[in-house]
Amino acid sequence: MKHTLNLILGLLATSGEAAVNVFVQDCNGRAAIHYECTAGEMVRSFALNVSVSQGHIVGISHYFRGPSTVQAQGYGIFPAAFRDYIGLFNNTNANWNAPGYKPLAAMADDPGNSLPGLNSPGVTLELGALWDRSSPASQPSASGTLCWLKLTEAAQVTVTANERRGGVVLASTGASVEALYSGAAVDPVPLITGISLTNGTISITFKGGELESAPTVTGQWTGTGNSTGNYTTNPETGTPASYFRVKSSLGE
Repeated sequence: MKHTLNLILGLLATSGEAAVNVFVQDCNGRAAIHYECTAGEMVRSFALNVSVSQGHIVGISHYFRGPSTVQAQGYGIFPAAFRDYIGLFNNTNANWNAPGYKPLAAMADDPGNSLPGLNSPGVTLELGALWDRSSPASQPSASGTLCWLKLTEAAQVTVTANERRGGVVLASTGASVEALYSGAAVDPVPLITGISLTNGTISITFKGGELESAPTVTGQWTGTGNSTGNYTTNPETGTPASYFRVKSSLGE
């Protein structure tokens, strides 16, 4: 799909009444930034400042990339990152998986109204949506997740509008929006939060990293490849005992 830079940069404009909730939730030790449109309104873009009371924000993940389509919907247009990492100056097809393409604003664009970015106490996020107006099924959902942020330590996470970049902008020209923001306490400390055995199935809930297992409490520890916060296994009769722990990993 071909797009122009001017179209992308035009997403974060002034808005012109509806209610949109933007809120933080602790999801397996990460700060998930969610949105919810309460009255059927459609948001075109979000410009947000997210900050932590202590520690740093060191990674960003679980964000959508590219235009919203019938097959996959979301807010995947990031103006500064588009310019810096994709750029369609030669009218070529966009590589939405380009390294560096993340919903982070460039502080240099507006130093006085931008948070420093990763590896600091605050980030400014820019997320817009581009979809075919003749295809309602391609527009983003009325509620969803914008991204997850990884923290270095437990903190109160606050989200507010970046008014200079538009805050929350509706798709309808001239429409105004009441945006409500709420933060949350997020604790990235690795921890197994629950374990149960039902009909031969072991279920483990955890947060803060990858679940590892070992045949003894002293190791050797092997990663399960699971960082989702939920793990199940069905050991056969006579299977040696297993021990579990959560290994933290900073970054995305």
